[in-house]
Amino acid sequence: MLENALERFSEDVFQFVTGESKCWKTLLVKKHTENLNTAGDFSFPNTVKSWHDFLNLEQVSSTEQVLMKYIGKTLENLVEESAKWSLQIQRATEHKARVHMFLFRPKAIQIGLLEATKNIDLISLKMQKNTSPVVCDPLCDDMSCITSLRLKYLSKSIQNLHALCRECNEKAPKVFVTAKSSSRSDGSKIILCGTVLNAKTGVKETQINADDFIRIRQQEMALIAQHKYGVRVATDSKWKEFIAHLGESAVIFELLQAKPSIAVKINFDCSSAGSSRGAAFILYNCARLETIVRTFNTKVEEGIYPPLPDFTEIDFSLLTQEDEWALIFNYVLGLPSLLTNCVGADKHYEFRPHLICGFLCSMVRVFSQYYRKIRVLTEQRKHLLPVMFARIHMLKVLNDTLKTCLRILSIKSVSQM
Repeated sequence: MLENALERFSEDVFQFVTGESKCWKTLLVKKHTENLNTAGDFSFPNTVKSWHDFLNLEQVSSTEQVLMKYIGKTLENLVEESAKWSLQIQRATEHKARVHMFLFRPKAIQIGLLEATKNIDLISLKMQKNTSPVVCDPLCDDMSCITSLRLKYLSKSIQNLHALCRECNEKAPKVFVTAKSSSRSDGSKIILCGTVLNAKTGVKETQINADDFIRIRQQEMALIAQHKYGVRVATDSKWKEFIAHLGESAVIFELLQAKPSIAVKINFDCSSAGSSRGAAFILYNCARLETIVRTFNTKVEEGIYPPLPDFTEIDFSLLTQEDEWALIFNYVLGLPSLLTNCVGADKHYEFRPHLICGFLCSMVRVFSQYYRKIRVLTEQRKHLLPVMFARIHMLKVLNDTLKTCLRILSIKSVSQM
């Protein structure tokens, strides 16, 4: 089971309010994703009415009563109690009938990076041992058809998610992925793959086959690369091989970024090179991360930088940029929750690899913004090294997080552009 510090924090808050150790699946303790510096990292409603299902209301005169007053606790009590938790609260405020909680960032960063390292290793191990019973409908095995291509990629991502889901592995049901609503498979959970439509005509695409689609996206990637790197892209053999990989990666990403059961509309006009920009941007930032880490390691080997200190020797309080906290809080600490949300294994099985696509798009937007503002690799000066070391540790984990998500989608990462 993956470590999930954010979920544990929600459970701790729930117990503080209700006195119950079991945290019922509610949205009362809300994790924020934006404006963390002003809105806090978490919040919960400060009215009895919102918590009435979990409180003894016999002595309540009105459900509009203030929650903290009803339970006989203060914001100071909340901060003090959190000193026992893995994620501690630095301060808490009340605004518009909600309690807003601001985490103590240095400790949260340390815990988040350490847990992420363990989680990524565990994910890798589970995927290596993947024996998930996911079957792709053989009646849909027309690989010249783009819908069948989507079915193939969807089946692979579902197989990977299935391997990571504890409930799936405990129940071990067979999963049958099909593009035909009439298909039946005894004893299997059926996952329906939506049709690929032409965005211009609105009907199922039959004129352009799978190979043509991949070729179109490869041409788009070549246009993007030529615009940035020049005409040598069109003639260099290594560039051609690289572009071929990028084109297929763009296809996988495009076919999986919509909810599996709904139809996906594809624009096959490559004149603007716009359809591939999402995948290209993700892989471009993947290469940026790889390059930073590789360049640092090279400079260590050349004696320009001292070796990267052990994790326990790093001062993570030096990571004071808001983008650094956003990257760690939302994406490093947020990975376990993402993977949990990608699988619904309670009443009926549902897999949501499209959530990973959205997660990656959001992550690289923040990282790209950070990359433009911050020079990670600095001069070899004693006072600059501690913050650089902290950032290298952060970016190594962020890089591994990004590559793990790509691997679940069966997209190979890139080391340079």
